[in-house]
Amino acid sequence: MRKSFFSAIVLAAVSALLFGCASGFSIDSDHKKGVNFAAFKTYQWHDHSAAAKDYHGNDILDGRIRMAVDNELQAKGFKLIDSGSSDFSVNYSVTTQEKTDIRSYNTYSGMSPGFSAGYGRGYYRYGYSMAYNQPEVRTVHYEEGTFVLDIVDTDDKLVWRGSAEGRLKKNQTVEDKRQNIKDVVAKVLINFPPQPDK
Repeated sequence: MRKSFFSAIVLAAVSALLFGCASGFSIDSDHKKGVNFAAFKTYQWHDHSAAAKDYHGNDILDGRIRMAVDNELQAKGFKLIDSGSSDFSVNYSVTTQEKTDIRSYNTYSGMSPGFSAGYGRGYYRYGYSMAYNQPEVRTVHYEEGTFVLDIVDTDDKLVWRGSAEGRLKKNQTVEDKRQNIKDVVAKVLINFPPQPDK
């Protein structure tokens, strides 16, 4: 029961991240130096851990994510193999974090006309005064998600990692969900394989 509940929470977060923030997330990638990425030709999915099975418990969602990753990798010339040894393996994961955004806004009640006079012939002045109130503070609680795509070598060592991070959004249309999956995965993989180290 606990495992199913955990899987449901994680999958909901994956859906929100991949399906809801394609236009408002940050992308990052890093890799291990000295790896000959040019020698990578074939790959397979890395599904050995129990945690991976929890993350990928929804066959429909998992299938869409894998399809997007497969399409991007194969467009780059890599070949997916179902069994045997491959040059590298790929896997994804997601984490979520509750955050708070506190913003302060200056507010004012409006402008009012005024009149002043002083010493000297013909001295007078009309003007307007602006009355400011106390700053208005607005607190917004939201959830931020991080989607991570890992590339590991034949020794099960991490050699490349790409990630997308952004505020989670909900209530997306089905078409938006499908397109955002493609957009997120494409941008995460934009720097794979990395340029040769200098």
